[in-house]
Amino acid sequence: MDRAKRYLVKVIGAFDIIDREGRSVRPSGRKDCALLAILALTHNHRQTRTWLQEKLWGDRGPAQAAASLRQSIATLRSVLKNDVDVIYADRTWVWLDPAYLDFDYIRSGATGEILRGFDLREEGFNEWLRECRAVFSARETRWGSIEATQPDRFWYIDLPICPTGENRISEICDFIYDSLIESLSVIGLHAVINRRSDTTTPLPRATDLIVQIRALDMGKGCIVSSSVTDGFGSLKWQLRREINAGRWSDVRAVQIEMAQLLQDFAIRTEGRSLRNSRWSAYANGCQALMGVLVPGSMPLHDIMRCSEAAIVADEKGIYHALLGFSRLLLYGEREFHTCPDADEVMHSFRAALQLAPENGLVQALAGHAFGFLKRDLDRNLMMTQEAVRLLPGSGACWIFRAISLVYANRHAEAVRAADKAVLLCRGTLALPMARSSELFARLMAGDTAGAIRAGEMSLDTIVFRPTIVDLMTAYAREGRIEEGRAKLELLTAREPDLSVEMLRSPNYPIVNPVHRVAVVEAAARLGLG
Repeated sequence: MDRAKRYLVKVIGAFDIIDREGRSVRPSGRKDCALLAILALTHNHRQTRTWLQEKLWGDRGPAQAAASLRQSIATLRSVLKNDVDVIYADRTWVWLDPAYLDFDYIRSGATGEILRGFDLREEGFNEWLRECRAVFSARETRWGSIEATQPDRFWYIDLPICPTGENRISEICDFIYDSLIESLSVIGLHAVINRRSDTTTPLPRATDLIVQIRALDMGKGCIVSSSVTDGFGSLKWQLRREINAGRWSDVRAVQIEMAQLLQDFAIRTEGRSLRNSRWSAYANGCQALMGVLVPGSMPLHDIMRCSEAAIVADEKGIYHALLGFSRLLLYGEREFHTCPDADEVMHSFRAALQLAPENGLVQALAGHAFGFLKRDLDRNLMMTQEAVRLLPGSGACWIFRAISLVYANRHAEAVRAADKAVLLCRGTLALPMARSSELFARLMAGDTAGAIRAGEMSLDTIVFRPTIVDLMTAYAREGRIEEGRAKLELLTAREPDLSVEMLRSPNYPIVNPVHRVAVVEAAARLGLG
């Protein structure tokens, strides 16, 4: 064992913990051993509390499972007491400090059965253990020193190719180039820039993607093309636009469109690759983002798991924000019937803001949490305003800006913000969500016909409880009772215990009091008991 290490954690064969004197200090409790084994075998040796509770105490209620986890952590700290701490925990995470622990399975040539003879009655743990054994026996380890079979792909962005001597066109291309870099960075994809100027930059692999910008001089204007190719040079995506180089509004519109559509392509591409890159931060992060932007496209618990996996693989602010937002969705979509622990949720957003204070999308998601969960509408407005300042071309940021304005009863401004979101989201997977925000804004502004139009277009693609609620309310206001009852039936199919009294309850996730009154009146008119 390395002299700097305090303990050797043995997971090949029978589980054990050996101190520097060669003595076994294994805890007597099997779940205490299981907790340490999970952390030892997890990439970066960290897991979320909710995941651990699900695997080790899945048959207990949330409060009892949380108490059992706290007790187990305390037991391990007592057993592993030394001059340094080796196990840590905060409100969200539990982790080991690998500086003081040695792990037998990461040694060169390590072979054998993982945790031989170790099992629990918890099926979640046993399923995880079977997967670990299968992966380790195939030498496709996702946690050790061996490179993952499907690591994060590289995204390269080459310097623009422009006509020589045309400074105005070169400036336009540089402007677009910077915006494309930002559009990927915002969602956690940090591109390799100007690869040809650095001899140490690795050559693109087949799975890597290369973004290129080209411009062609057309006299008074120019044609700008953005494209994405793989490592073989195969074209994967392209957008061409003609620009009047003398009109700033034309340049700005094309810059925003290219950035938004490239970002959308990146999210879709990385999200689809998740099956083949389970521990890729990019794939998990983009899959979680797809779940947030397209409600109903994936189970809500999977959004949480993808966010956690992204953080474990490569901790970034946007992934913490997605983790926090996934918990808000569980409450907002009524999969949690009580308000989630606000401190636990906000801890994720505080971590996100600390890691990425200049990321507009993080500001938008965190701002929504302050409004929706904490009912701090001033903070919500301030943060969504900052989000659209940082990312004025982001349709997602304008969605949350519109919602914050409705919460604050600034309905005319909310409609304008929602219209902006719809405009920016055209051609992207976030368009139905933008339509849902338009429905909300127009409903509260009194434009029920416009609200119905936007809501039906949204509901064609996404299945989102707030969209159903607002569309039901709009139909009731218009006196279109049968159509309103059809939406109410959709709602009660999801929530069989729904009642007018429940809608009146502050525990039902409606922020704006005026909105709550409108929903209650509509539901009563449609015959909800």
